[in-house]
Amino acid sequence: MPIEKGSFILLDYTARIKETNEVFETTIEEEAKKAGLYNPSIIYEPKLIIIGDGWILKSVEEKLIGLEENSEITIEIPPENAFGPRDPNKIKVIPLRRFRSSEVTPTIGAKVSIDGKEGVIRSISSGRVQVDFNPPLAGKSLIYECKIRKIITDPIEKIKYLLHDRIKEVEVNKFFIELLGKEVIIKIPKEAFLLPTLQIAKKLVSRIIYNHMSEIEKVSFIEEYLKSEIET
Repeated sequence: MPIEKGSFILLDYTARIKETNEVFETTIEEEAKKAGLYNPSIIYEPKLIIIGDGWILKSVEEKLIGLEENSEITIEIPPENAFGPRDPNKIKVIPLRRFRSSEVTPTIGAKVSIDGKEGVIRSISSGRVQVDFNPPLAGKSLIYECKIRKIITDPIEKIKYLLHDRIKEVEVNKFFIELLGKEVIIKIPKEAFLLPTLQIAKKLVSRIIYNHMSEIEKVSFIEEYLKSEIET
């Protein structure tokens, strides 16, 4: 079954800046290590994408439509279809005293937040600091090397991967899921009970289920506490 709008897929990809060949994002651990991007706190694995929901750049989504499972594709995206052209009006000069009044020592290349906007310090001279508020990838052509690892069609599998996407600390197969007519029952594994993001994850997963699985009208989450576990 080819990919279409609304498809649930698992996608491996490595994204590069065309002009420099610099990798800025990848789902593959080996590629992250080669590029010097490896972060041990990140779980490297194929990314769940729902086509049309904006979980990846729209320009990438559009090229994936029609592809089959295990297909590979290299996608080149010009700046106007990625993060837009660089806007010189987003480069601002901030008085150095403003940083000092906040007990901040500005350094070139440092990321700063000013009036709720994120920027990067480009230069410092004569009591003035030049801050670039353009997105880091603005003005860049991008290349995405993609492989479709799986097209998920089974409703229970869709829900399992949704849960894992929102609760990455728990392996996908540790969630018990049962469909009973128009209700889905999800048993939360004990590894997730104390996670601070659990309640938010449950709400987000429920919303996505209702948006993409019209046959489901009720989502129930179960947390079981055995007497023997409580007593010990």
